[in-house]
Amino acid sequence: MRRNLAFILFVFIFSGCEKVIDLDLEFTEKRIVVDAKINKHVNSKNGFARVTISKTTSYFDDEITFIENAEVIIKEIESGVEYELNFSKENQYYIEIENISKSSDYELNIYHENNHYQSKNILRRSPPIGNVKQGQRKSLNNDEIEIVTSFKDIENDDNYYLFEFGKGNLQPADDIYIEGNNFTFSYFINKNKIQNNELEIKMEGIDFQYFKFIIQVIIQTNTQNGPFAAPPTSIKGNIYCVNNDSLNPFGYFNVSEFDTFILKDINVN
Repeated sequence: MRRNLAFILFVFIFSGCEKVIDLDLEFTEKRIVVDAKINKHVNSKNGFARVTISKTTSYFDDEITFIENAEVIIKEIESGVEYELNFSKENQYYIEIENISKSSDYELNIYHENNHYQSKNILRRSPPIGNVKQGQRKSLNNDEIEIVTSFKDIENDDNYYLFEFGKGNLQPADDIYIEGNNFTFSYFINKNKIQNNELEIKMEGIDFQYFKFIIQVIIQTNTQNGPFAAPPTSIKGNIYCVNNDSLNPFGYFNVSEFDTFILKDINVN
């Protein structure tokens, strides 16, 4: 009986100490999120500009609110030529650009709700992808597949690269130990992210600031929906508000060469 009484007393004490905690889930910090790039293929003079603009949302909101009414202009500083991007069905501003300059800065200008956002960048080179194949090594996760990628680093320069395996599976790299040499590395990807036994691998040249930016994004997110789906905190990009220092847009403006490789007939079993 004493044992039962002690148990009842124990339950009473802990249930009596229960306290209701009200969490303040009101989302107050509103920023714009910008994913902006100019891309040209390594074997082409022409390319395109693509800018996606959205609004930050609360942590528990899965839907992305895209901004459709902004004015987006990209200017080639060397020639003074301006390109006005048009909003498309893919929730992005887009335009094709002929003869992308390898020597000129490009200036991004976004005008939205009486604010002017701006950034500048210059083209970063990329080598072509040498080869991609499926590896045989196993990871600790049985659902992962090894993808082996090879390329030759560009000589006589400090180079930084960004690889994307499918959508949103990012791997930044630098040439600190491979200067001017051939290099092969492995990337393990969940087999559920491989559609129709095919995987597109993309390689871009990036600058050092973007290299650091992407590393922070990967650390703070799992990049399931791409780096610009849900903005992490305290990550500084290269876009700023010209007329209001207190507005801190999240995102980056990257200008780069790229190459792609489609790996087919992947064995996911």
